[in-house]
Amino acid sequence: MGEADEHCKYLWLPNIIGRNKKAILGFLKEKAHTQIRSWDGKYIARSGKEILVKSVVQALPVYAMNVFLLPIKINRDIEKRLSRFWWNAKQSNGVQINWMPWERLEKHKSAGGMGFRNFKDFNLAMLGKQVWRFLTNPESLVSRLYKARYYVDGDFLNSPLGHNPTFIWRSIVEAKKILRDRVRWRIGTGQDIQITGQPWLLDK
Repeated sequence: MGEADEHCKYLWLPNIIGRNKKAILGFLKEKAHTQIRSWDGKYIARSGKEILVKSVVQALPVYAMNVFLLPIKINRDIEKRLSRFWWNAKQSNGVQINWMPWERLEKHKSAGGMGFRNFKDFNLAMLGKQVWRFLTNPESLVSRLYKARYYVDGDFLNSPLGHNPTFIWRSIVEAKKILRDRVRWRIGTGQDIQITGQPWLLDK
């Protein structure tokens, strides 16, 4: 068995994440751009484009979004390329015309948009699923590993970022901030909750 170096991937994800996240995770952007380029020059109806955007390109980074909080630059680059593909309208001088900002297209159809994903929000939602697993399954192997590393004597919701955290833990902490302000305890026996220090009232 050969020794894996820093450029290898495991389960399609980078084996090692260094400081330059944009360079390491840039393969996601390149895969999206390559897929979009394969459609350039072809006549595709607007309904067909909608299916390609939602079912193909926006699905490419989903697996990575379950683990990493993608850099904003990568998200914006993919969204810009999708916008050019969607409108596909140029002036005589070759300048691209985007008739509506991508932020408008991300709105639900009932609100005048197309229902395309906001990559950053969707990324946080995917990481939020991992946060929920930490909360609801604290005896799992991954929960016990992270507890031993980052919050030995505390609880997950109030755990700090810690010293020299991994990129995965930083990503989880970003999603945890959102859930921490919205989750509430459901009172059962009351044995596991600190009634004065943890949220259990809906209006608090």
